[in-house]
Amino acid sequence: MADKQMGATDFLMFQTLLNQMKQAGGPTATFNRSIYGLFPKTAMKAAGIPMGAGVVTPLSQQAVAAGASGVGRMVSTRLPLAQGVLQTLGGDPIGGVGTAGGGYLGAKAGAAIGTAIAPGIGTLAGGLIGGLAGGAAGQSVTRGIAGIDVNNPLTGPDLSLAGIPLSQYAKTKKSLERATELEKKRYKELAPLYEEARNRQMARDMIGSQMGLAQTMLGSVYGR
Repeated sequence: MADKQMGATDFLMFQTLLNQMKQAGGPTATFNRSIYGLFPKTAMKAAGIPMGAGVVTPLSQQAVAAGASGVGRMVSTRLPLAQGVLQTLGGDPIGGVGTAGGGYLGAKAGAAIGTAIAPGIGTLAGGLIGGLAGGAAGQSVTRGIAGIDVNNPLTGPDLSLAGIPLSQYAKTKKSLERATELEKKRYKELAPLYEEARNRQMARDMIGSQMGLAQTMLGSVYGR
């Protein structure tokens, strides 16, 4: 219940901030122009402006906002995909799939909400927030389905590609195999030394036993 109340409060603060930025077209218009300029081709397409027309034709605030919204949607939905790829390459493909899928859906939903509040800057902010939340939820779902416990390296599937471990279980398995091989190699190198030491100890024990037997025999002879 507390988490839901906190989420509602955060959303209300976010909406209030954007509503304040929309007044008199002040900071919002400036931010939108900046976002528009990041990827002008994407912005012009989203605003429905023919290629090249934006160079000579003054753009209205509505057109700039529409273009900035297009850029915001593109940026916020692509970031989770890139994060999922990096996560996969880093050895967590199942979590990466969840991050990419959940983050993409979360970014689209957040961008839609942000656009309804403040087209442009709201689209980008909402998309980024939604992408982070969706990515975290998505990877939790995919890991749960695959039976992966991030605190237990021996859980989850054994996934490898061309001998390269991809999942945490595969990484742990390969590490254990390497440790076992090193122990075998070390034992093989030390075995002759152990054998030599054992033979020397046996020789000393035999000599000691013979000396003890000789002393016993001499004692019995001289004792008579």
